[in-house]
Order: sequence, then structure tokens, then C-alpha cells
Amino acid sequence: MSIGTYSLASGRDPESSYANSSTYEINDRSTPSPGLQESSHDEYTPTRVSTRESASIIFTTPTHRSASAGLSSKTRKALEKLYDHNYGARHCLVTSSAAYLVTVAHAVQRASKSDLLTLYEYCLGLDSRSFHVDSRRNMFYRMTHFLLSPHLHSIFDAGHWFLLPDTGTLRKVHDYVKDAVASRANSQSSKGTKHFWLEWNLNNKTPYTFIPLPGTGCPRISCEIGGGVWEDHSYPYQGLPLLECHIAPPFAIINAGPKCTRDHINQIVCEYCSQQTSEFRKELEERLTLLCNTWALFEDAKKDAKVWEVEKRGKRKRDRDDEDIENLSRGSKRTTRSQARSAHDGTPKSDLPSNQARDKPSPPGARKRKLSSSLRGAALTDDAVFHLEKRQKRVDLRTRVRRWVTESSRASSLDPEPYA
Repeated sequence: MSIGTYSLASGRDPESSYANSSTYEINDRSTPSPGLQESSHDEYTPTRVSTRESASIIFTTPTHRSASAGLSSKTRKALEKLYDHNYGARHCLVTSSAAYLVTVAHAVQRASKSDLLTLYEYCLGLDSRSFHVDSRRNMFYRMTHFLLSPHLHSIFDAGHWFLLPDTGTLRKVHDYVKDAVASRANSQSSKGTKHFWLEWNLNNKTPYTFIPLPGTGCPRISCEIGGGVWEDHSYPYQGLPLLECHIAPPFAIINAGPKCTRDHINQIVCEYCSQQTSEFRKELEERLTLLCNTWALFEDAKKDAKVWEVEKRGKRKRDRDDEDIENLSRGSKRTTRSQARSAHDGTPKSDLPSNQARDKPSPPGARKRKLSSSLRGAALTDDAVFHLEKRQKRVDLRTRVRRWVTESSRASSLDPEPYA
């Protein structure tokens, strides 16, 4: 059963135009689907409204889960377009039903703190501050309720179940993370965000196994199998088909890693495989072990990720300081040229007593006094310097606000148009 899901993208601007991305194919075990148009800013940055419509409203990175109704209209259209293209219609990933309201769910939770997002960037070889949770590779549709049972969305966020990729995909993600962490440790440049786009193409669908955690009280699941016919599945859901989803496997592992500890492996295998062959039990145990091993790579890299973040933050600060110095230098050059022109025009220079007089503090009302025409161009008076500094500070404040907004939004997209 091919299950419809959707992952939302909000790269720099999830409301931008979409370009054809069918030219990129990844050699993966996942099932490719036809070419899909992707956002030119599709993965990591928040939406920003048109300055003509509202210059005072700035959309920042979301920090909490929301239904699709909480998304901008263009973002919802992009989500529906991807969903319709890959799956034919919007419906729940698990139940394959569109009979009930479906909401957008996140693999990497929307409430993830900044230090965790930095850890994910570090271990996945992404550029600093480039990860945004509202990525189509990170989001999919799920039913809000079915029959009288608790809805799947809330128990997913509560850690009661997770999506487990196949063995080949798990090995691929493990090796990918291992290589990325090793490159960081050796001070080598990472492959970057663009490589991640190509490695986990949005057009590919990966088969996932629905794995419930023991003792969490997962409810009965009714799946629509076509023609209005429903099929019931109860814990541990051995008969539930594989769920094909476009979610990037690294994000699924980030979600599943904290939920499934090594202590859970034996119990999950015993309960899930109670009616399965020994070969199936062995394979599931191997998959769960690979999951724990991959998540351990993230756990072990926490300290290094923090150091990396500090280094990147320092570099950004140095770049800003260099820019500020350059701007001040340009202002100084303009002042020097003005003074040179004044000297060339024969404007008399002030004698020493006059210079000493200018160095003395001016009375409170002196700044309001206009400069006489005979003194214009000779030199910068206290009044001119005061207003120049005041104007410079005001411009610098605006610049700093813009930079703060840019950095706080984790600007950068996983699905920019040229590389999707």
C-alpha cells in the first residue's frame, strides 16, 4: 500500500516559485517518483511576506507544531501540490484515508531547541544555521482522529511509535553521518547542504515500518484499503503494510533515535515478531541496532557541535566587524577628500589657539548654532561630528536588526531551485 504523505517545505521562502527537479536521481533503495517541482527556497528558511503588503511583519522560524491551517496560503498550496503529485491526493500516512481531517506532522519536531538543530546540522554535514523544521523532507500528513481512538499525531509526538527504514537505508544513513562527523573532526570542509539535497531527493519514497513502543497503549488502527473498505490492525500491528513516504531517512532516524533505546530492542523484537520467522526477527533486530548505532553518533558529537557553533558564530561576528570597519573607512575617506578640496580651494586654516578652543567642551546650546558661511568646508565642527556620529549609529542599528532577523531565522533552504 502506497501511503500518501506530505512534507512541508519552508526554506528561505516556501511561497516562492517551483522549478522542475526531475533531473536529479539518487541511487537509493527508495522508490523514485516522477519529477516534482520544488520551491526555490524550500527547506530551511521562514516565510517572509511581501514588503509591499506589510513592511512591518516578519515571519520567523516556527517553534511549535501547527496544523496546515497555521501555514501561509502559498505554503499550504506547495504542500498540497507535492502531496497530489507524489500520492494522488491528501491522506493520512498510516491509515491511507482522506475521510477525516489530516494535519501536518514533523519528523524533527518543530519545538526542537537551537542547540539540537545545530547538532543535526553538524552531523548531517549541513551548512551552519541552515536547517529549518518546515521542510518538505521533514513533514507529512497524518489523521487527527480515527473512530474513537486517540489520534496518531499526538501519540507520535508523545514518542509512542516511530518510522523505521529498511536495512539498506539505515546503513546508508549511518555511513553518511559517520563520514560527516569525521570530516568535521578532521577540520575538513563538509559536503554541504547541496549534497544533502541530492543525496535525499524529494522525489524518492522510502518504505518505512510502523514500530510501536512496548507498553505505550497504541490504539487500534483502521486502514482504508479502497472502495470504502476498512481493515483493522491492533498492537503490535504486524499486518500493517509498509508505509511509503518521501521523508528524508536521516530525519526519520533523528525522530526515532531518542524513542528507541537499546533496552527496547529485545522487547520490540519479541512482541512485534511473535508470529514471524527467525529470519525476520534477526533482520528487525539488526535494523533496530543500526538505528541505535546511528543515533549514538549524534549523541557523541554534542560537545564538538557546540564548539563548531561557537567558531561559526565568531566568524560571523568577525565578518560583521570587518564590514563595519569598511563602512567607517569609506566615511573617513569621504571626509578626507572634502578637507583636501577645501584646502585646495584656498580656505584658510585655523590657527593653533582656535584649534585649542574647538577642543574645549561646548556649552549646551552650542550644537544648535548654525555654522557661518565663512567657516563652511574648513573642518568638521563639534556640531557636525555629533550629527555624523548620531546618523552613523542609527544606520548601524538598522543593519544590526536586519542581521539579527536573518540569523534568528536560520536562513537557507534545503530545496533551492537550482539544486532540487
